[in-house]
Amino acid sequence: MSAVRKIADFERIRRLEPISSLHPDQLRELLESARIEGLEPGQTIFAAGDTDSQAVYLLEGSVELRPAESGGSHPVSSGSEEARHPLANDHPRRMTAIALTRTEIVRIDQELLDTLLTWGQISAPEEDVVMSEDGIITINKADWLKTMIKSPTFRRLPPANIEQLLHRLEPIIVHAGDEIIRQGDIGDYFYMIDQGIALVMRNPDNDEDSIEMAELNPGASFGEAALISDNPRNATVSMRSDGILLRLSKEDFNTLLRQPTLQAVDYTHAAAGVMAGSAAWIDVRLPSEFVHSHLPRARNIPMRALHKEARDLDRSLAYVCYCQTGSRSSAAVFVLRNYGINARVLRNGLQGVPPEAWLPE
Repeated sequence: MSAVRKIADFERIRRLEPISSLHPDQLRELLESARIEGLEPGQTIFAAGDTDSQAVYLLEGSVELRPAESGGSHPVSSGSEEARHPLANDHPRRMTAIALTRTEIVRIDQELLDTLLTWGQISAPEEDVVMSEDGIITINKADWLKTMIKSPTFRRLPPANIEQLLHRLEPIIVHAGDEIIRQGDIGDYFYMIDQGIALVMRNPDNDEDSIEMAELNPGASFGEAALISDNPRNATVSMRSDGILLRLSKEDFNTLLRQPTLQAVDYTHAAAGVMAGSAAWIDVRLPSEFVHSHLPRARNIPMRALHKEARDLDRSLAYVCYCQTGSRSSAAVFVLRNYGINARVLRNGLQGVPPEAWLPE
């Protein structure tokens, strides 16, 4: 899409309601996932009974809204006051929308729109001054909000949790070469990168040779696995450059982040999704455990490899993560959601799977 077209779309969509109340940065975020479509006369935009989660706006042309029951149909034309609002925005749909002329619409993710509207109501001071061991840090919490809203993990948080996070996050100055967490240590903090670049390293055999797993840039987070699973740190993270990190204590992490973001699914529903091709299993156990036995069609991605392989996963699939009890897989879901991947944890882990479902190797 050309820059001119993007500007034109921005100008048209920013006049819609309640989109008009969004900050320009939030609107750009919304437009990244929006879908503009052109339709010919007679084409259906949506039908009564549809359960989509979209807000549909009319940008050009005319449409007819037909209720599920007979009678009461009426046209809507672009430029009208009604067209500034989503078309028949009930879910499930109670009306069918048909294009009367050549028509252009935009489909907006309703959940994302509601989340952005919520975040827009959260007030954060533009600047705050914090004392640290390295001196005075001037921080901009409004910028933190802009960073956090880009993370699917934070988007799911209740507004009260977001405001508490802004107060509980502690900024610390770090320098190139600083070791932030060490493999084998007990987890105490969750970290977000405000400024700087970090390097994730793992030593699989506890010798002198470590493997580079991932490079983390501003907006990325790390340290959640040990906090969720109560296992020792599974990797070492050190700074590649000077920067500022935001850290959250284990207690605050579990209360404000972990509990509201993790979603569980039972085996029956998860297996049905895998059979239908809309979902996929991710076994986060060690390769030795996976080889011994695993669920059919499962892909083995141990916790230590998640950051490296998350970027290559198919975003069109829903992933169900499992381990023996649900502990490691809960940590995996948190990591994957932070990469924008639709992931859930298998409720009760493999302990809740019937014996006949296992696939021995």
